[in-house]
Amino acid sequence: MSKEFKVGLISILALLLFYWGVNFMKGQSLFDSSRSFYAVYDHVDGLSVSRPVTINGFKIGYVDKIALHPNGSGKLIVSMSITDNFAIAKNSIAKIESEDILGGRVVSLQLGNSLDLAKSGDTLQAEIQLTIGEEVNRQVAPLKDKAEKMIGSIDTVLTLMSGFLDDQTQDNFAEAFSSIKRSFEKLEETITVVNQTVGKTQGDFESIMKNVASITENLKNNGEELDGIFSNLEAISDSLSKVQFSETFASLKNSLETTESVLKKINEGDGSMAQLINNPELYEQLEQSSLQLNKLLKDIRYNPNRYIHFSVFGSSKTYTEEEIEEMENAAKEDE
Repeated sequence: MSKEFKVGLISILALLLFYWGVNFMKGQSLFDSSRSFYAVYDHVDGLSVSRPVTINGFKIGYVDKIALHPNGSGKLIVSMSITDNFAIAKNSIAKIESEDILGGRVVSLQLGNSLDLAKSGDTLQAEIQLTIGEEVNRQVAPLKDKAEKMIGSIDTVLTLMSGFLDDQTQDNFAEAFSSIKRSFEKLEETITVVNQTVGKTQGDFESIMKNVASITENLKNNGEELDGIFSNLEAISDSLSKVQFSETFASLKNSLETTESVLKKINEGDGSMAQLINNPELYEQLEQSSLQLNKLLKDIRYNPNRYIHFSVFGSSKTYTEEEIEEMENAAKEDE
């Protein structure tokens, strides 16, 4: 084999390997016997490529491709690759719906009852699950239509009765039904705002639901600890129920009254404690005595020969007050 042939062969093998790798990352296989079905939607509501295709929650395939319709209508063609050999009726419906409460979208096949089976390449009927706002509008719309018909009927009755009703009564009826009409208009505006708000806060709602799931998981994992806590609370509650609160508070009241009496005597200058608190000269004398006592203790420690004489060991050095202070400060710095 020539070098050119070898290079070409290696290039072809590399391209095939690359193509296989890309399809493998998408969940596809070059050698599978999957079937392709299509559905046309006005919008896909967040559906993306590689999302599951399910029947009653069981995955039978995946979304292979999403593209705009070539006729320029703006509709979207969704290509579904079915890897399961399950038979699918021709009148089955490919419905885009939420996989969970967090809003993940999947294509759910609603099986039909036709005896004719769909073949690979067929286009299935398309349907989209309603949003919360659309569901509310659908529920309110019949009520709105009935109210409008009722208002029209009442308007006809008022026209017939206008011959024997005075001007003031007619004005009152007209104002009342005008107010009812405005109320329904406001209701319709409110539903529109609710729909917009739900769309804007969907991300926050998803985050909240994730936090709720996390809290639930934590409660589940800490069930034994919570049982212990509740048992302790029950024991505390039983202990509190046995406490004689009336006698306790009566005793507390007596103690407070006694304390108040003592504080009153101290404040009025009755007794030694009052003299100590209210007489600043006594406080200063006590502080001065404390300082003098402290100096005396230091002098005894550093100059014991002034107070006790040991002739056996000879005399020791005598320190001055300034030297004692310096040694005390040095000891504090070493600490």
